Amino acid sequence: MDQEVNHGFSTRRKVGQAYLLIFYALGIWKWLDGGWLYQYDPFVFQTRMDGTSWLFMRSGFHQWLISHPGIYIWADLFFYTMPLLWYLVDSRWPGRSWLLGWLMLLVNWVYVQTFTLYPTNSIEGHFAWLMMPLLFLVRDKKGFSLVLSGLRYVFLFFFFSAGFWKIYWGGVFNPAQMSNILVLQHGHLLTQAPNTFFTRWTQWLIYHPTIGWVLYLLATLIELLFVVGFFTRRWDRWLLVLFLIFLFFDQLVMQIAYYEMIPMLIPLYFSSRDLKKTNAH
Repeated sequence: MDQEVNHGFSTRRKVGQAYLLIFYALGIWKWLDGGWLYQYDPFVFQTRMDGTSWLFMRSGFHQWLISHPGIYIWADLFFYTMPLLWYLVDSRWPGRSWLLGWLMLLVNWVYVQTFTLYPTNSIEGHFAWLMMPLLFLVRDKKGFSLVLSGLRYVFLFFFFSAGFWKIYWGGVFNPAQMSNILVLQHGHLLTQAPNTFFTRWTQWLIYHPTIGWVLYLLATLIELLFVVGFFTRRWDRWLLVLFLIFLFFDQLVMQIAYYEMIPMLIPLYFSSRDLKKTNAH
C-alpha cells in the first residue's frame, strides 16, 4: 500500500521538495533581513478592512502576543518547522502526512494573520503561505492534481486582477500616476536620505513622469498577460519568467520585496512540465 502511495504521489514529493527549498531559502533571507516575528518585536497592531481578519481578531491572539513578547520566538519556530515535519512524515508514512498538512494549514493561517496585523506587513505578500499547504492535506493523486491546478488558477487570477484594477481605477491612464506613487512610497527617503543612489534614482523617475508612466504601463501589461494562462498552459514557463522579472523591478523601483510569493510559481512550473510530458507521449 505504501509503495502505491509513494508511486502515486511522486509528483507531490517533488512539489514538497521544491516547496521546502523555497520556504527555507526565504526563511533564511528573512532572518538575515530581521524579518522574523521575534526580530520584529511588534508592540502595536493595525485593523485590516476584511471580514476574515476581523473574525480572527475576535480571538485576541494578536493582543495576547504583544503582552507576552517572549512567545514570539516560539511562534516563529512553530511556523518554520511545520514544512520539515510534514516532509519527514510524508517520507516515512506518505499515507498519513495529510494530518500534518491540516496542521500546517492551521499554523500558517494563524501565523500569517497575526504577523500581518502588525504594521508594515502586507497579507498579500504572504499569500503563498496561506494557500500552498492545501497541496499537502489531500489524500489521493487525483485530489492533489486538482488542488495543484486550482492553485495555478488562483495565482493567475491574483496577478491578472492587479492589472485589471489599474485599468478600472484609471491609474494606467494618468501620466503622473507613477510619480505620485513614488512620492508616497519613498517620501521618507526623499526627505531623510536625499543623497543615496536609490533616492537619486527615485528623484530622476519623479522628475521624468513619462518614463515612470511607461514603467507603470509595462507592469500593467505584464499583469494582464497572465490571463493567457486561463486558456492554455503552453506559456506557463514564460509567465513564470515574467513574474520573476516583475519581482526584480518591484524591488528596484518600489523597494517592495514580494519574494514570498515565489512558492506560487510551483504550480506554474509543474503544470508546464506535465504539459511537456503529455506532448512527448
